[in-house]
Amino acid sequence: MSRLTLRFSSIVSPTYVDGPGRRAALFVQGCSIRCPGCQNRHLWPASGGHLARPAALAQILAETELPITISGGEPFDQAASLYALLWHVHNLAPRRHIILYSGRTFEALVAMGRFEVLGALVLADILVDGPYIQEQDDAGMQYRGSRNQRVIDLATTLRLPAGMILCRGPMLLDWDTPELILTDEGDLLGASPLAAEFREIGVIAPARRCGECRERIGP
Repeated sequence: MSRLTLRFSSIVSPTYVDGPGRRAALFVQGCSIRCPGCQNRHLWPASGGHLARPAALAQILAETELPITISGGEPFDQAASLYALLWHVHNLAPRRHIILYSGRTFEALVAMGRFEVLGALVLADILVDGPYIQEQDDAGMQYRGSRNQRVIDLATTLRLPAGMILCRGPMLLDWDTPELILTDEGDLLGASPLAAEFREIGVIAPARRCGECRERIGP
């Protein structure tokens, strides 16, 4: 793993739109899925961004002391480097909560049968899976782009017998209950329908709650 590199665009820290709570998000560079209407189209080219060793990126993420989200781009296009990154994070901060976003479904990832892919799923806590489908976009959703995308509890799912997963599918989490988030700057954020209820008194700002990469740590 020492010779691996990972191509990434930026690290955003803190972020409030890439999973529940205050998090650090790594946006990988390169995506072979290229969903129509994607808000991060600048992350599609595999030749863009920056190159770094997974160990170095893990160190930066661990030092934020925040839960981690890995998005993109498509993280599993760089499966070996993704696994190496998560392995280093696990060793630096064993209890750190990790969310992965992928345009591939859980079933498609498992069907690849690749050690690095399965290893990354084992080392993460949550997978938000499936392509972005523009027709299923909903401004009221939190932390997802479209209604087809599932929030999968990986730890619980991967403990189930394979036959049960095949029959019932993976274990899902509820990310649809509206949340208010207080930022470091003292702003309140909420998904659009919730924000609309408070807009007249001007105390809450609507947020898409599914992030684009903006603030940066590192190159």
